[in-house]
Amino acid sequence: MPSKYLITTLSLLPLTSWADYDKQYQDCLDAYGTTNNSVVSVCAQEVSAKAKREMNHIYQQLFLRYKASAQEDAQQLETTQKAWLSYRNGQCELQGRRVGSPMYHYCPMKMNIERVSELQFLLDNSL
Repeated sequence: MPSKYLITTLSLLPLTSWADYDKQYQDCLDAYGTTNNSVVSVCAQEVSAKAKREMNHIYQQLFLRYKASAQEDAQQLETTQKAWLSYRNGQCELQGRRVGSPMYHYCPMKMNIERVSELQFLLDNSL
């Protein structure tokens, strides 16, 4: 039974966050009426900032929970988050250079949204 619940959680969790942030992004694009590189950048930065705030909030909750119960896990979370930030920055820099300038903002937005879901999953399932 727990595995069935876990699978359901896994399948729904990312969709909830993605759908909300994707809607915010689309609403921003729609508000401008015309989509160009500047609009993509502005909207992506706006949504990315919201996702980063949520990511930081969830990270802090998770870190404090781990620190109180499992110091090793708190340290691993910190190490993992730093590695993830380095990966995100490098990956998005590469996409910006190779795919096009909107990726400098769109890529971090998408990756930040993904990370919110990953951290929320850990928080929801931490013992």
